[in-house]
Amino acid sequence: MKKLYIPVAMIALGAVAFAQTPAPTRFDPNTTVELEYLTHTELRAKQKAGMTSVLLIAGGTEERGPQNVLGGHTIMSRYRGIAIAKQLGNAFLAPVVPFAPQPTGLKENTDQPGAIEVPPAVFKGIFVAMIDSMRMNGFKDIYVMGDHGGGQPELKAAVEEAEANPKFSSAGVHVYYINDFYQKTHDDVDMYMYEHKLPIAGHGAMMETSEMLYEQPVPGMLVRDNYKTVPFDPTGQTPEQWKAARDARDARAAAIAAGNPPPPQPARTGGRGQNADTSSRVNNGLTGDPHPSSKEIGKVVFDFGVNNTVNEIKKQTAAKRTGATQ
Repeated sequence: MKKLYIPVAMIALGAVAFAQTPAPTRFDPNTTVELEYLTHTELRAKQKAGMTSVLLIAGGTEERGPQNVLGGHTIMSRYRGIAIAKQLGNAFLAPVVPFAPQPTGLKENTDQPGAIEVPPAVFKGIFVAMIDSMRMNGFKDIYVMGDHGGGQPELKAAVEEAEANPKFSSAGVHVYYINDFYQKTHDDVDMYMYEHKLPIAGHGAMMETSEMLYEQPVPGMLVRDNYKTVPFDPTGQTPEQWKAARDARDARAAAIAAGNPPPPQPARTGGRGQNADTSSRVNNGLTGDPHPSSKEIGKVVFDFGVNNTVNEIKKQTAAKRTGATQ
């Protein structure tokens, strides 16, 4: 019997179909939301049918411990982006940008190779160009977000520049910076870990390892089996210190929103990706404990990311459209 070989890359780049879903026998352009898998005629037909929104997402390429693949940010962004676009119902996912400023591990003569860095100004310029391309392509709502901490200010600045450009307003095009894709999702995941007595997430630890376990099409493709035993640096925070810092941050935000003087910030006691004790560092790019990671926790992380983003997109879109009609 003749064997059928499917490139591994095609498994990873296909629609969100985890291990329990049978693989399709033929690609159907009518069901995809990924822009790069459409012809221009297929795209135009979908736009005429009302699909006039697009997601622009920054991923990233960097080391994230000996157990997780370098392209984690980009891979997680793609899976989330597909689910977000499908939930919205009228949106496409543009090709995910696979790099960002300030990747972890990049230095001269590193023994943790693999990161790709772009300067902040260049990164912003890439998104300015992508946003303008989507305007010229006929999209009316353009949503910009990123899965990497480095680059968030540049994404926001690129959106603000587009929104101030009369070429966009005259064409009825709106551009949105969606911070909840990153910040609220990290906050919600850390709270979930705290409430379930799991290790607070750090770089390459519980959050990312679990999500990629959930997403990987075949075992070992995104997360190597050593995630259960790999050594790691602690985060520098106890769960109680993390909770106190979060509560203080929330109190400051509430005071500012109410127009009251914010309470003083507490002294920093360490945080995500930090190790207070540098004398015994493992220094393998992993900060935080990934050992209890699981597909089940990964689904929780994935759902936080998707639902937070969809809710913020709907909220911002409704607010902007209401303002435009006043």
